[in-house]
Amino acid sequence: MNRKAQNNYRNTKRQRLNVRDVRKSNLQFADALADPRARISSTTSATTSKTNILTYLKNPKNNVDAIAATMRNAYNTNGLITRIIDYYLSIPTCNYSLYPVLGNKQYDLDATLSNDYVDVGYGFSQFNLKYFVPYFLREMFINGVSYFYLIQDTNGVEYMEFPTEWCEIYGQSNGVFKFMLDMSKFSEDTIAGMPSEISTAYSSYSSGNTSDPNSWYNGKFYKLSDNGVAFTIDLGALNNGGKAISPFSGLLLDSVSMDQAKSNVEVQDTIDNIRIIHSKIPLNSDGKPTMDVKTAKIYDTQIRNRLPSGVVAVTSPNNLTNVSMAGGGVTSAYDTLNKSSKQIFYDTGVSEGMFGGSTTSANIVKESERKDANWLYGTVFPMLENYYNMLLQTIKVKSKVSWRFKLIRQSNATLKDDLSFLKDQLTLGGSRLEYLAACGLEPIEIISKLQFEQNVLNIDDLMVVKPTSNTLSGSQQNNTNTKGRPETDEPTDDTDRLD
Repeated sequence: MNRKAQNNYRNTKRQRLNVRDVRKSNLQFADALADPRARISSTTSATTSKTNILTYLKNPKNNVDAIAATMRNAYNTNGLITRIIDYYLSIPTCNYSLYPVLGNKQYDLDATLSNDYVDVGYGFSQFNLKYFVPYFLREMFINGVSYFYLIQDTNGVEYMEFPTEWCEIYGQSNGVFKFMLDMSKFSEDTIAGMPSEISTAYSSYSSGNTSDPNSWYNGKFYKLSDNGVAFTIDLGALNNGGKAISPFSGLLLDSVSMDQAKSNVEVQDTIDNIRIIHSKIPLNSDGKPTMDVKTAKIYDTQIRNRLPSGVVAVTSPNNLTNVSMAGGGVTSAYDTLNKSSKQIFYDTGVSEGMFGGSTTSANIVKESERKDANWLYGTVFPMLENYYNMLLQTIKVKSKVSWRFKLIRQSNATLKDDLSFLKDQLTLGGSRLEYLAACGLEPIEIISKLQFEQNVLNIDDLMVVKPTSNTLSGSQQNNTNTKGRPETDEPTDDTDRLD
C-alpha cells in the first residue's frame, strides 16, 4: 500500500471514529431523557375518597406524595380542573429582556458591551425558555413542587424530571431552591444513562461512602449541584420538610363532588331511558309452562343478543306490568352538578364566564383575567427570574459587567393594553428594548433583525413610504395655493359652498 493510500485509510478511519463518538454521545444524551419503561416515575396511588382527601389535607406535610398523585389524577380525569390549570399556564407570554447592571463604574459602552449583548443574547437563547417554562409551571401547579435536572451541551439544554417521592428541598441560594436526590430509589437498571454527577453519587452510595455532610444527608440523599433545581412558589417549603403541595389542592374535594354529581346524572339518564321487553312463556290449562327451561333459555339468549343498548329482556311465565321509570332517579342531579362546577370556580377565584358560563358583565371576565395575571406576576415571575438570573451568570462575557434577566409583565389576555402602555412609555423616554421584547422578540432576535434590515438589506430604501394626505405637508402638494379637498364645478344638492 502506497503512502497516499495509507493516508486516505487513516483519514477514513479517523472520520469513522469521530462519527462513532458523536453517535455515542447523542445516544447517552437521549438515554438520560428517555424512560420508555417508566422506571423513573411516581408510584403513589391517587384516591377518590372524600374521607381520605380530608385526612391528607389536614396533615399535608406527611401526605405530600398522595396529594400530588390525587391532584394529577384530577388533572387527567376532570376536564374543569384541566382547563383551570391550563388557563393559568396560558396567561404569561414569557417575553423577556436582558440588560446590563452598570452601576457607578465607567465602561466601554460602544464596543465591549455591544459585543457582550450579542454573546449574552445568543447564550441565553440556548435555554429555550418559552418551550420549557410552561412545562415547569404545569408540573409545579400539579405537584406543588417540580424537580428538574439541567443537562447542557454546546447545542442547547434539556431537563430531566424526577418524581416527588425521590426528592426533597435542602436549601435556597439567591431565591433558587436546591434539592437532594434519594439514591436508594435507583438500581443498576435505572442508573444507566444518568448524568455523570448522579452516576458518581450512586457509586458512592453503593460503596457506603456517604459520610460527607456537605454532599449527603441521612446516608442516602445526595445534594445536587446548581444543575438541580426545584420550582415552587411555597417559600415555606424549607420549614415543611423540604416539601410543598399544589396551590390548587383545595379543589380536590370539589373535584370529587363534581365526579359524584356526574355519576348521579348518568344514573338519572339511564333510569329515564331504560326499556324492558317481556317474552312470556305460554302456560297450559293447568298453569304449567308448555316450554322446558332449556328451550326457553335459547329463546331468551337470541332476544338478548339482538337488543340495542338501554333495552333489557325478561323471559318468564308471569304477567309483567309496564312501570314507567322516567323521573325515578334523583331529579336534582343536574342542579347538583351545576353547583359543584360553580364551587370550583368560586374556590379558584376564576370567573365562570371565562369558560362559557353565565356572567352579568364582560368587565367581570376582564378584571378576573387581570387579577389572575397579577397573581402570577407576584409569585411565579420572581421564582423564574431568580433561576434564569443564576443561569445567566454562567455565560462568559469579555467585560466584567453583570447581566440581568427580566420577564415582561404582560399577559396574553390583556396583550393589547399591555403593549399600548409600553408604547406610551416610549414618548417619555421608556426602553425600546423592553417594548420590542413585549412584541415577542428575543434579545438575539432584536439585534440580528435590526442589523440585518438596516446594514444588509437597506430596508428603508426598499420600503419607501407612499405619498398620501397623511404623509405630505401642504408645501409638498403640486398646487401650494390650494389645500384640502378640491372644489367641483358641479356641486350636488347637499354641498355646502362658502362665498
